[in-house]
Amino acid sequence: MKIGIIGCGAIGSFLSIILNRSGHEVTIIEKTKECNKKKVIVDNLGEDEINVCNYDKVKGLKFDYLIFAVKAYDLDRSIKEARKYINSDYALSTQNGLYSLEKIEKYYKAGSIIIYYGLNRIEKCHSIFNGGSKLILGCKNKDCREDLKNLTIKNVNVELVNNIEPYRWEKVIVNSAINPIASLYLKNNGFILENKNAFNLSIRIANESKKIASLLKIGLVNDPINELINTLKLTYNNYNSTIQDLCSNKERTELDYINLALYKIAKKFGFQAKYNYFAYKSVIILKDLLKENNKPCYPILSG
Repeated sequence: MKIGIIGCGAIGSFLSIILNRSGHEVTIIEKTKECNKKKVIVDNLGEDEINVCNYDKVKGLKFDYLIFAVKAYDLDRSIKEARKYINSDYALSTQNGLYSLEKIEKYYKAGSIIIYYGLNRIEKCHSIFNGGSKLILGCKNKDCREDLKNLTIKNVNVELVNNIEPYRWEKVIVNSAINPIASLYLKNNGFILENKNAFNLSIRIANESKKIASLLKIGLVNDPINELINTLKLTYNNYNSTIQDLCSNKERTELDYINLALYKIAKKFGFQAKYNYFAYKSVIILKDLLKENNKPCYPILSG
């Protein structure tokens, strides 16, 4: 299969290697001046030579699957660029949070890859693999397993499901409880298990997020609290994507699509998602403080 991956950050570099090793013809689409083989490195996983090209160099090429491996706040721009230059039968979302899949569905036959692996970006096309459990693939409210069966992925645990929506919400609930709390302490995921206050607040957020899912009548497959605890254990050493954004002085974080999105949904039902709102606002305050002095981030940024 010919697979195009937009973005060579933590997720893009990881997916490019595992898909390349699964026998697919992989091209990473990135901001670069040339189009040639580049060493893609994922510490604790290895390194592969992958074709890396800019949009102009892949103009008119046809991909069987196009994977958007950019942050949620960069997705609109990436979709716009992709539609100008790239042909693809299928597009897949990897973003944390809500609304990304819906944006892609406007223009492509689309599904999601939910990633339960911890990954930290070091630099472009270089990341660290910090463990985890699985990838889940599927489409929203329909069975597209036949369409995705050729997207074989070896050497990792993959679940191909008949409806991605319950699993997508389970991941949103897990991220709503991990990302802001670990970020407030600027600690790895495992810290939440070790610190009583952090753990209790994380559980409260997860239960509140679970309640919001029930308001939408989302039929969850697994208990998100168990998924939360398992994720903390399996990605113990990982610094989540929100911390990485904060420490890189990004203007936005994916919490806009996680905790803030959950708060807004709850508000429509007359339910005050106070823990999600507190978590979101607290991280904004931290972001402003780190802009003035990001010395606490130095150990994280140095890998």
